[in-house]
Amino acid sequence: MDPDSRRRHEAFWRREAMDRPLFGINIGFFVQQRFPRVLASVPQGVIGPDDIPVDLFLDDCDDLYESHRDLGDYPFVAAPFVGIPWMEAIAGCPIVASPANFWAERCVGDLSTWQAPPNLRDNPWTQKLLDLLQALVRHSRGRYGVAPTLMRGPLDILSALLGAAELPLAFIDQPAAVARALEGCAAIWAETARLQLAGIPESRQGYVAGDAALRCWAPERLLWLQEDAMSLISPRLYGQHVLPIDRKLSEMFPCVVYHLHGSALWAIDDLVRLPEVRVIELNLEAAACDLEGTWAGWKKIQQHKPVILWRTYGDDFLPWLERVHREFSPIGLSVQVSTNNLAEAQKVKAGFFNHEDHQDRDL
Repeated sequence: MDPDSRRRHEAFWRREAMDRPLFGINIGFFVQQRFPRVLASVPQGVIGPDDIPVDLFLDDCDDLYESHRDLGDYPFVAAPFVGIPWMEAIAGCPIVASPANFWAERCVGDLSTWQAPPNLRDNPWTQKLLDLLQALVRHSRGRYGVAPTLMRGPLDILSALLGAAELPLAFIDQPAAVARALEGCAAIWAETARLQLAGIPESRQGYVAGDAALRCWAPERLLWLQEDAMSLISPRLYGQHVLPIDRKLSEMFPCVVYHLHGSALWAIDDLVRLPEVRVIELNLEAAACDLEGTWAGWKKIQQHKPVILWRTYGDDFLPWLERVHREFSPIGLSVQVSTNNLAEAQKVKAGFFNHEDHQDRDL
């Protein structure tokens, strides 16, 4: 990372004065866009750890590294193959592959009998995850950073184990079993996080974690936490059962950033009060959430913490970016955009930096 980029990331992290927001661009959002070799080689149906080809995964990462050079302020970072729902697999869910994606099948009928698997280090899925991380470290040779994989959160693991339809009912029918299971899922999350962080080399440049557009720099090793399944339960149930778990996990690690969807804007009030959550990212999901509520959510987060605004590229990008510049301070602000291809990425880059050039000339 060049000195100017490092200075900008440090200023974002500390919410210090900046002349402009951080800008991040990512090419490819879906698994088939980013890891075509892996997806083409994995058999369809239920798969195991050995079905993930390390060599093809590394080839896909090299292509991603080359395509992301000189795109915005964020250096490329690779994580162990994010197409796999690793935490769910480690917890015991069967993993199914299709021509376009991977998912976890529910595997728990009676929550009162479920136990978190012991000896996670010996779990075949954990071993594969760490093998991929170590292969990335060796293969990248410092050309790009290595980060922990996408781990979602304890509630997401529990939702996968039970099934999305059964999850909210379990909170009502089996609150004690839910509380115990969430603790077990949190233990899986925390131990898997520790094992990955231990395998990431030290860096005097700091660390970038995340994957695709979900990227953030920190002075120490960092993790992304999220609870997408919070949209399936009420704010009261989240505050009673899940928020204490997220607080505990955030306290266990030096740097934690939180990924949030527009379907749970109500959670912002809780999350901004967690001092251990250092940065919050909130998606713009035009087809599935309150758009003006999302703008208000970004502003509320920025009042308390650094905020990452994430969206996909579309024809409305430039007017949207103009609104960002009008309504937000650049202090503690990062804008990250996912594109389908290099041509779209170049349009986003031009939109980012042409705007800054015009502002400089106006001054």
